[in-house]
Amino acid sequence: MTEKERKVPEALLKTVNEFYRDGDMVFNEFDEILGSYLKGRAIVEDLKKYRSKKVDVFWLIYDIFHKEVELEDKLDKAGVEKEKRDKILEFKSRFSDLAEEIDLLVLEELGLSR
Repeated sequence: MTEKERKVPEALLKTVNEFYRDGDMVFNEFDEILGSYLKGRAIVEDLKKYRSKKVDVFWLIYDIFHKEVELEDKLDKAGVEKEKRDKILEFKSRFSDLAEEIDLLVLEELGLSR
């Protein structure tokens, strides 16, 4: 492990690798959630279900939307490969409509919303 990689939590690198490896499955599940959202259905339970199944990936997704600069800095420091970064950017672009819903879920569970 290089000096740069030591400055980035290993758990983040594992999660980025998991997100990339399981990308098709992640995208398929979020396609379904987005479809429900676009039809006006409540998606909180779907997001909770996904989070309970893939906790680390859920928090990476949260960071993709809400801690973008910090996440990019960590990915830069760790030298994360372009194809993994591209997958993250693709997710952000494709599912940007869900960013606020994800944020509301997290805030609600922290007792800071609704």
